[in-house]
Amino acid sequence: MGKLFKFVMLLVGAFVLIFIIVGVVRGIPNILNEKNAPQQQASSQPGKAEYDKIRVGNSKTGQGGMTKAEVEKIVGKPTSQTQGQSGKKVMEVYTYAASAGPNSILVTYIHGHVSGKSQTGLD
Repeated sequence: MGKLFKFVMLLVGAFVLIFIIVGVVRGIPNILNEKNAPQQQASSQPGKAEYDKIRVGNSKTGQGGMTKAEVEKIVGKPTSQTQGQSGKKVMEVYTYAASAGPNSILVTYIHGHVSGKSQTGLD
């Protein structure tokens, strides 16, 4: 149990770090040349309000958590996905983020239900 939790937290932490680095690297050319920076509508970016709507279930089983379809209705399609298995548990980590910048929501699913969530850069 403790090893599984540590593994999931390691995955979540790694994805958060990767998205921060990618956001910074992508943002540097945009800062230097603001006229050519891609502009994204604020409504298409997941925000704190959307993050707060995601219902988390049991951290070990996902029971009681939202399904992927329910989360996608709130924050849209994921921008990346990682899948792993520990015994009979199938874990997936989906990232929902704007196409540019470090703002992101990471959602961990166990057997298709939300078992954890984290966010980076949301107001």
